[in-house]
Amino acid sequence: MEFGSDADRLASPVVESDIRETLLEIGASLTEGDPKPLFHEDSLAAALVDRKGRVLAASEAFTTLRPELVLDPALLARVADGRGEALFERVDAGLPEMTLCAYAQASFTDGWSLPPSVRAAAAEAPSQIVVLASPAHQFQRPLETACAAFGLTGLQTRVALETIRTGGVRTAAEKLEISYHTAREALADAMTRMRAPRLPALVRRLVSLAFGVLPDAEGADILGDAWGLSPRQAAIAALIADGMTRAEAAKALGLGEAVVKRELNEVYGLLQVGSAASLARKVAEANALNWMMRSTGGDIGVIEAGAEPLRLIHRPGGGRIAVSDYGPSSGRPVLVVHSSMTSRVVARGLRRALQAAGFRPISIDRPGFGLTDEIEGLRPGLHDPFVSAATDAVLVLDALKLETIDIVARGGAQFVVALHELAPARLNRTVLVNPDPPTEASARRTGPIGVLKEAFSKNPAMVRVWASLAGRQLTYTRVARILERAMQGSPPDEAAARDPEIVQDYFRAVRTFATGRHAGYINEQVDFARRGREQAPIGGTSNWLVMVGAHDTLHEPQEVMAYWRAILVDAQFQLVEDGGRLLTLSRPHYVVEGLLHARPA
Repeated sequence: MEFGSDADRLASPVVESDIRETLLEIGASLTEGDPKPLFHEDSLAAALVDRKGRVLAASEAFTTLRPELVLDPALLARVADGRGEALFERVDAGLPEMTLCAYAQASFTDGWSLPPSVRAAAAEAPSQIVVLASPAHQFQRPLETACAAFGLTGLQTRVALETIRTGGVRTAAEKLEISYHTAREALADAMTRMRAPRLPALVRRLVSLAFGVLPDAEGADILGDAWGLSPRQAAIAALIADGMTRAEAAKALGLGEAVVKRELNEVYGLLQVGSAASLARKVAEANALNWMMRSTGGDIGVIEAGAEPLRLIHRPGGGRIAVSDYGPSSGRPVLVVHSSMTSRVVARGLRRALQAAGFRPISIDRPGFGLTDEIEGLRPGLHDPFVSAATDAVLVLDALKLETIDIVARGGAQFVVALHELAPARLNRTVLVNPDPPTEASARRTGPIGVLKEAFSKNPAMVRVWASLAGRQLTYTRVARILERAMQGSPPDEAAARDPEIVQDYFRAVRTFATGRHAGYINEQVDFARRGREQAPIGGTSNWLVMVGAHDTLHEPQEVMAYWRAILVDAQFQLVEDGGRLLTLSRPHYVVEGLLHARPA
């Protein structure tokens, strides 16, 4: 997301040479690199230790682990003497509590995902040793949070967690002192709720979500490094852990069932597991450790414990929808709509203002954003992404048992229009803040953002290139710097870009983009680039308020208002003289006042 000085100084209308120069610069800076993981704070077990195993700094998750399961004196000494990294698994006297760990000298861990306290300590003591561990089965709170996100009941959660720990339903039932039939029935109901075809898939999904948001790429290399699996064995292990049967795995890999059976038996022996559920847990934990160790050009941050509520709602045809319900349950529900670059995270200032006024903020990741799955089979330019998102929203309203809802849209105006057309009776008061017109209806083409707008309109395929580049460069420092540059020329936005809380909230809202989950952005930007200027007027919007910042850095305010007046013919319009692009972040009380005083439905 970096531009050279020439692009940053653009102040005149974009010409072909500007576009070529910017796109060449983007292409030149595209290097091979991985997306970045995003870990939950309470599942990131990391420490800085000396060669004798004395802990110098540690995350809270690490302090809950038994030292003898994560610290090996001989390996610590070997790494301290500069003889490379060490990857090993410690087994606890025949019990299923096995912990996969990684060691390296602190000077070689710049790209690792580490909690800030451990990273700071490592920078001060580069000759000491960083230790990482990924025993999700020992982390109660992250697993319980994952179960809650999938909507599991108390019994289903207890049985699932004990099955993850012990590797089997029968042993889980014995530990919980319930009947095997009760335990098996609870897991069957949980699998139905989670759309998990088999128990290993349930285990893997819960363990993976307990770690956070991990990129889709598998860590087959770590399966070989840790346990000596061949590439074929690693592929079989990954498919079985994902819920496939041996016959399905054989067909997917073009192998005979006998070969898969033989190789799977070897995998079980190497990983010291006796069930597919235990295999699934270990594959998920190994994949997480792989992402902790993989250099990704800088961290995108850690999800603070309890910072973001999550509920996953399933589509009937497959896929999940991520929802945050901030409460309180007694408040008047209001759907807070995210922009095309961000996710469902609602900024703290807006959230506080809404809750203080008696509202219950709820937000949804649209398809392909954040943790919501893209709708399978729908490609950019071949479908309307906003109609798909509206269908998801109706499913969410039904799941939450909400007949109607208010709306505050900090972007995604086309989605709100699609929702109104799909289910007009479900919408109450609606506030659109700085609603984006399609590219053809916005003449502003200045600065680096203008260069990209023009490039996308001329060649929508460049959206994917840009998304890939931007995702790789999303660190907090870069986001803060880019936000400051992008807001130049707008006094209220420049002030907002200097506010630490606003910058932190904006970063939190964009960071899932860096995990490689940017299909939604691509779909919507391609739609913006291809959508024509004309759209038929829409009735029934007298309870809508359109708020436009007079200092918007992306669009000309009068153009925005003219475009939307022609569509929302009976809506109210307000030009906010001291507002800019970041109106919902810098002036949340204006937005709440607009919602309160919009004409009632």
